[in-house]
Amino acid sequence: MSLDFDVFVVDAKPIPSAVPGFEEAVGPATWPPSTSTLISDDDGAVLVDCLITVEEGRKLAAWVKSHDRELGHVYITHPHADHFLGLPEILAAFPRARPVALAESVPAMREQISPGYMQVWGGFFPGQLTDRPVPPEPLAGTTIPIGGSSSATVIPVGTTDTGHSSVVHVPGLSLVVSGDVVYNRTHMWLAGSTPDSRADWARALDAVAALDADTLIAGHRDPRATDDDARRQIEESRRYLADFEAALERSATPGELIDRLTAARPEWANPYTLWVAAHDLLGAKP
Repeated sequence: MSLDFDVFVVDAKPIPSAVPGFEEAVGPATWPPSTSTLISDDDGAVLVDCLITVEEGRKLAAWVKSHDRELGHVYITHPHADHFLGLPEILAAFPRARPVALAESVPAMREQISPGYMQVWGGFFPGQLTDRPVPPEPLAGTTIPIGGSSSATVIPVGTTDTGHSSVVHVPGLSLVVSGDVVYNRTHMWLAGSTPDSRADWARALDAVAALDADTLIAGHRDPRATDDDARRQIEESRRYLADFEAALERSATPGELIDRLTAARPEWANPYTLWVAAHDLLGAKP
């Protein structure tokens, strides 16, 4: 048995800016760089998350085919559509593959592909999204077969940047695929967050740290990140949450929060994410 993994990475994508002053100060608004991870052995494979646009889904499907493994399952880590709107292209290439997710997360995933939400997602990516979105099926239990004799374990971790988040753990590879639980040198999505949700996210990071993996593949990873070291990424994500909490308490305006968070992270990917959070939490309310 040859257990292995590989990572498909897409760069940040341009999106319309809804934040005043961002483009003048920083440049074009972008959606963060994203990943999909293929875990395989000699007999089969499982794909974790599958991106958002039709073009990304097609390129991802071709990349999976290049590994010459039978794709048995596609696992979706959490109910954000940017991690599963690429499913139709994957299933067109691998019609026997089963898309699955935690049973408790499936209702929220179905909501993400409702007409109202698809209109919102389409505003970010006009003309780029599928018109036949597919929700995952509920996963029975917390084990996903990889091939004939290998499996991955799903670990529910609760609320991070959304509810019902999970990670995929493969002890034989000392690997965690984290979805949005851990970010790699990329600003974390904190728009709409509360003190309680941020505390929940910190506890989720503790749960991932307890797995003691060596390698962690973040759902949003700066292509310039130096490595996929699990302990570094978890610690940096913890520090980001703590710094955000402290800066939010001390800031009266979005600009103050933005300046404080970027002072130690001037090169981190996707600053637009931070600007959105700052204006959401400290901007003028109608």
